[in-house]
Amino acid sequence: MSPAAVEQGFLQRHVPITDWIRRYQWGSWFKLDVVAAVSVAALLVPESLGYAGVAGLPPEVGLYAAPLALLGYAVFGRSTVLVVATSSSTAAVSASVIASVNNGGGTDSAVSLAAALALFTGVIFVVAGIVRLGWVANFMSRTVIEGFIIGLSINIIIGQLDDFLGIHVIGESAFQELWDAFSQIGDWNRSTAVVGFVSLAMLFTLERFVKKLPAALTVVVLGILYIRIFDPDNVSIVGHIPQGLPSVAVPDFSRADISGLVGGALAVALIGFSEGYGAASSYAGKYGDRLDNNQEFLALGASNIGAGFTNGMVVGGSLSKSAANDSAKAKSQMSNVVLAAFVVLTLLFLAPLFESLPEATLAAVVIGALWHSANPRKLAPVWIVNRQEFWLALVVMITVLTLDTLPAIILGVLVSLALVIYRASFPETSQLGRDRTTGTFESLAHSPDAETIDGIVVYRFDAPLMYANAGTFANEARHLIEAAEPQPEVLVIDCEEMFAMDFTGVEALGELVEEMDGRGVEVRLARVHHRVRVRLDRSGLIEKLGGQKLYARVADAVEAGPPVSLHTQDTRS
Repeated sequence: MSPAAVEQGFLQRHVPITDWIRRYQWGSWFKLDVVAAVSVAALLVPESLGYAGVAGLPPEVGLYAAPLALLGYAVFGRSTVLVVATSSSTAAVSASVIASVNNGGGTDSAVSLAAALALFTGVIFVVAGIVRLGWVANFMSRTVIEGFIIGLSINIIIGQLDDFLGIHVIGESAFQELWDAFSQIGDWNRSTAVVGFVSLAMLFTLERFVKKLPAALTVVVLGILYIRIFDPDNVSIVGHIPQGLPSVAVPDFSRADISGLVGGALAVALIGFSEGYGAASSYAGKYGDRLDNNQEFLALGASNIGAGFTNGMVVGGSLSKSAANDSAKAKSQMSNVVLAAFVVLTLLFLAPLFESLPEATLAAVVIGALWHSANPRKLAPVWIVNRQEFWLALVVMITVLTLDTLPAIILGVLVSLALVIYRASFPETSQLGRDRTTGTFESLAHSPDAETIDGIVVYRFDAPLMYANAGTFANEARHLIEAAEPQPEVLVIDCEEMFAMDFTGVEALGELVEEMDGRGVEVRLARVHHRVRVRLDRSGLIEKLGGQKLYARVADAVEAGPPVSLHTQDTRS
């Protein structure tokens, strides 16, 4: 293969920007992407300033992280609308990591450590993508992610109540913060609360009835005009935003800091990826995005490395800003490219425009962006289809609200993994009977009128046969043989769902064949997959079966036996 072909293959696999630029429709998309970028900027700029404060850093650090983070994801990411920037969850964890490593150092030291933490987080993401650890994310089931996103959305909305109502809200969980906010109802700042509620009402009204107007941007502009024209004294505004671009350099840290930074980076990476992957996957179906976990690792790695080199802080996929990007009808990652340029212009020239933005209006924009994501009714279809998964999603949602993001992620992964192990260990098993009309073999549990066959038991095991369920497989087969009347002479095993079989599974099948042979029961295998057949052949089990007891269809295995009479199973017994 030529070097040019190798390079082209790499670009197609790892640089998705080559794909979306190739199919970009400049005439109809660019205007929408620009409007979306400006709308998200109205949220990103003040939020970035605030999240830097949450992390215990100067406000401009949040903005420093944005330009290269946005470009990094635009180049390597696959989501159409995901915005990678600072977020409340990563900022909160970053604060504890920086404080523990800084050991009472000054602000300059904290800024350097924050940039180093972003750099280490980026390296972890890149390594995870290169060694293809994306499969780890598969243990967060779709329902777990749904519960996590609902809980996180509610958590962020509750976190906006202090700015929305003009009070100081305290609490170690979202429920405690909500209770504290309503317990202070007599102390709400009326002017601030009016601005907040009016901004929120205008946002919903514009989205519902004036869909061609960018609702978030319109509300932000009106909020700024209100402050500039009426100059109310008791309404908090964003305030001073430092101007100027950051320097590009490797952050300063010592060898003694490495262990603390690596441990903290692992925690921050887990949170940042979970929030980002949850946001990206929730919009993937709408935009037809083909997400790849390993590619998302690389994209988030590039974003964090870029943030680290520009004296920024850790970034991740932002649920609120992605929701705002979607609401503003962004068409591609071009919105993030324009957004990055807008942040640079803000740092250089436009910062004063945002200084008069009421914090209550900003809180309203965040609440409006997350309102639909925070609706627990999104779990209703899960309740209808699978109540076990519904309760799992609900537990994860409540964990986010009562404990924190990291415990919810860990719980979601562990419970999802436990559910996978349980399902693999105790899969559905069934005895099959022949349908009177079609002649196919169906589960007697679902087709009680299907016909059983004297002297033959047809057994289906609905899972790959492996160490976790080998005992279940053998025990269910014994139970069917012992319960059958009259005593069967043939056991037909439908292997259609056994698309894989490990060494323990092969041994369990071989031992069952020997045991059945001792009882005078002949074992026949139907619909055996090629890969499983190869392993059975290598083990010598096919030879033990005489080489003639593998059949293409269940019907073939049944009809190979001696003539028998049919009778309908009596389901009343």
